[in-house]
Amino acid sequence: MPRVTPSLLVALFATAACGTSDTPAPVVDAVPTASLSFTDAAPLVVDEVEELHEDADGRVWLALYQKPALLRATFGDATTADTLGALGNAPGQFRMPFAVMDARGGGVMALDGVARRLVGFTREGRADSVASVPESVDQFTVRRDTLGAWVSALGERSRNDSVPLVRVHATGVDTLGRLLVPAATVSVPMGARSYVAPPEFAPRDLWGVLSDGTVWIARAGTHEVEYHLAGGVRVVGGPRPFVPVRSSDADRGTMRGLPAPTSVSVSALQYAPIKGPFIEARAAQDGSVWTWRTQTAPKQEERYTVFRPGVAETFDVTLPLHHRVVGVGAQHVYVAERLDDGRWRVTRHARPRGE
Repeated sequence: MPRVTPSLLVALFATAACGTSDTPAPVVDAVPTASLSFTDAAPLVVDEVEELHEDADGRVWLALYQKPALLRATFGDATTADTLGALGNAPGQFRMPFAVMDARGGGVMALDGVARRLVGFTREGRADSVASVPESVDQFTVRRDTLGAWVSALGERSRNDSVPLVRVHATGVDTLGRLLVPAATVSVPMGARSYVAPPEFAPRDLWGVLSDGTVWIARAGTHEVEYHLAGGVRVVGGPRPFVPVRSSDADRGTMRGLPAPTSVSVSALQYAPIKGPFIEARAAQDGSVWTWRTQTAPKQEERYTVFRPGVAETFDVTLPLHHRVVGVGAQHVYVAERLDDGRWRVTRHARPRGE
């Protein structure tokens, strides 16, 4: 069971005491809460990290957009890392990799959306395949499972309030659901580049694909997770009720819940009047989905809610302020902290169990 924090025990005791008087007992969010253990391996310091992928052997992979290449790391008493790939169009080369997925046989595939293809690597790290992204799907949102099916959110190019999420396989196309996607975008300068980004904190549905073909959708409106299994069965995790939080001036100057880099124009950032329940979501291959919670600013800690397939109960995990979950593996969770020099420090922690 998750560790119940002392603050939660105090709150529960206070609630019980109030219940014995004529004063109505305050409503307490008595959700089990755990904190991550101390890191069990040497940290990994990298120039960039958006999301990392843990492979079948427990190694982690990062897409390095600017090199371009993939970084492969092995955490331990002396964490080591090497890079694979280079700029180009041959097998093992990229124009801009930005997602890593499992492949058959324990290897991985990296999505190169600019080149409309997946670049495959064997379990040993040898470049071995290239798969073209079908013209019928959006090359920047597409993911592929180890069964050979493609999943993509259609209509992302035009961005509207609701877009279909489809699975393309050998026998046809299935529409899994419709996604809430913010319509407004804003140009955010970052160094020599300028990115078009959705408004920060705007409620939106997030999704991903597990290697066994399961597609999960984290719903921003209800704060639950839908699981669409490869065979067509649908199960739900949660929901976890939430009270909408109004955005405030204290939110400005942050990006994805962390302080905005000095290169980003704070005046260019936009915020929805009401925050959704989460900012990001990360999933493990067993179907556990972690949603990074929005909070009233200024917040004192980072908070994640953990969902499991077909289980109504959820629990929370807290992190120190300005720490962010970038990956969840079979036994571990990976947390990134931005350093003063602009690099990121990634640490590995034992994954708390909610069973």
